[in-house]
Amino acid sequence: MKLNSKIIAALEANGSDLTIWDDQVRGLGVRLRSGGGKSFIVKSRVGSGRNAKQVLVTIGKTSSLTLEEARTKARKLLLEAVNGEIPVAKIKVESQIDKPNIQSLCDLWLEKGSLRSRQKGKLGGSLRDPKNIAIDEGRIRAHILPLLGKVPLEELNRKIIVRFRDAVARGDTASLIKTKPHGLRRITGGEGTANRTLRLFSSILSFGVREGLLETNPALGIEKSPDRSLERFLSPDEMKSLGETLILAEAKGAHSSAIAIIRMLALSGARKGEIEKLKWSEVDLKTGFLRLTASKTGAKLIPISGPMHAILEDQPSYETNQWVFPDKNSSNYYQGTPKIWLKIRAMAGLKDVRLHDLRHSAASFGLAGGLGLEVIGKLLGHQDIKTTRRYAHL
Repeated sequence: MKLNSKIIAALEANGSDLTIWDDQVRGLGVRLRSGGGKSFIVKSRVGSGRNAKQVLVTIGKTSSLTLEEARTKARKLLLEAVNGEIPVAKIKVESQIDKPNIQSLCDLWLEKGSLRSRQKGKLGGSLRDPKNIAIDEGRIRAHILPLLGKVPLEELNRKIIVRFRDAVARGDTASLIKTKPHGLRRITGGEGTANRTLRLFSSILSFGVREGLLETNPALGIEKSPDRSLERFLSPDEMKSLGETLILAEAKGAHSSAIAIIRMLALSGARKGEIEKLKWSEVDLKTGFLRLTASKTGAKLIPISGPMHAILEDQPSYETNQWVFPDKNSSNYYQGTPKIWLKIRAMAGLKDVRLHDLRHSAASFGLAGGLGLEVIGKLLGHQDIKTTRRYAHL
């Protein structure tokens, strides 16, 4: 971001280190330590070419330097680095990577490259959801680093990446890891995981190209692992069965928010999080739109159909709660939908249907009703028409 004195002064410690990079002087950042200390730092590459050393140096504390003074010092140090000078005698060197590898590239991406999405191939897209960043970090730790972490960037090639893809598809990285004092997380592989991880890895390598650590992205053009899993679409009879089951579950006392969320997912084609976290401030019943301020792909409009309008009108008033679908205490949004869904789909005889498949089904009914792929793509919030083409066979 474009740093200024107000932003720097407003930074507060949250229990972990944080670095914010300046978009005016590339390589200059403000590092906030978990204990609250703030310093100006510069990250540079000494020399040129793929074997240039990466050096991270501290300029000084934000309490002793102004931002403009830090920028002036940073420009000087960056110029010296280009000429091959390492400022060891002037400033303490905190870390130095002689031979960048996949581990160091992933660490750098997590530090400064994962915060913003890249829209239409341009830098500076919208801020990403922290949940999605955490998912990406999980894939890096579970699949990329165990298989590729020690591979030097200069030795990375297509054959290595293809072997990596196939290893994840086979389940070579499957494991159980401890997440909490009494919690375990199961890491699995498979074709779907391999494809998603390959796509993430390609993004990281493209970031490495932009940072000057790689000349090209060797993952570009590598085919996805043959994914045998097919998108599941509900037929009209199955959708009818689901509707009848929801009515029955509602009569038996199932949580009203869960029932309403499932109905909204089947009708809107929205993602689970977009409906679960829906706020009254995002509902515009007058013009007939859900105006989401943040989604997986940024701000988004979802048309409110007649049935959706009826569901929304049945929810607790916005005057008593900010959430459209609150939990029992109305202190947060309802988060128990997946658990209720397992019971609902069993009752409806749809045991192979995931909650996310309701989104695919809404798209399939839209196509059956005469909507084109581009319209479906806009309704689903796809940024690229290629993503929508999975429905072309319908």
